[in-house]
Amino acid sequence: MGSHKPVLDVGGRPLVARVLDAAGDRPALVVGPGQGVPDGVRVVWERVPGGGPVSGVSTAVEALAADAATSATPLPYAVVLLAADLPFVTSAHVDRLLEALGSADLAVTVDRDGRTNWLCSAWRVAALHGRLDELGDPYGRSMRDLADGIRTQSVDDPSGVALDVDTPADLTRARDRARGRARGRAEHRPSVD
Repeated sequence: MGSHKPVLDVGGRPLVARVLDAAGDRPALVVGPGQGVPDGVRVVWERVPGGGPVSGVSTAVEALAADAATSATPLPYAVVLLAADLPFVTSAHVDRLLEALGSADLAVTVDRDGRTNWLCSAWRVAALHGRLDELGDPYGRSMRDLADGIRTQSVDDPSGVALDVDTPADLTRARDRARGRARGRAEHRPSVD
């Protein structure tokens, strides 16, 4: 993409800031560089950067476990994993993921074409922690490896909130979509006389 993807602008804001909006009032933790991350959001680094998403997830779980060990704050029941390149993910979709956990250990977003977005998901922390222990070294492991054998519930995504930005063409589509939404809001504003 030519630059650090989470700071790319979509709709006047960095991608990472747009994703953090979906967290709403929930505590958020960013793994990786803090560029574009709003003030007040905790940022942690992987021990060995560049290990891929499972390595980043492992870092986040370690940070949560360390917090629980050094304070009266217990580990959360569930965590939501959101990639920093999801410009249209919403708090309502995060709620849907958490509600879908039910008897599952993982609720994962599946788009209209049947593609699974492992980085738009909710996990029971105990299951995630256990699976990370089973995998061993997370460096270079895939999210599919992490989810293998986990009781999983699919969450549909009819409006494309889990659209991710992986290529310059994806970025152009996301920017066009954001402009269209902004234009649509402007057209629907009531006039003031």
